[in-house]
Amino acid sequence: MNTETVVCRLKEVRTNLGLTQRQVAEGADINVRTLINIEKGRAIPNLLYAMKLAKFLGMRVEEVFEYFD
Repeated sequence: MNTETVVCRLKEVRTNLGLTQRQVAEGADINVRTLINIEKGRAIPNLLYAMKLAKFLGMRVEEVFEYFD
């Protein structure tokens, strides 16, 4: 059985920076509901959203999202 996992550190990074979900969503130009779903693990961001989020946070995508297979 193949189990793939994406570890999302978005909430941890966001709270460490003292940012609200709305601030991050607006700064990354994504919908706040989408951001919430990503943080709660209900959705895995597409590449564009992952890049937008990482850029806004001043980080590399790999620092915010990590893939394990």
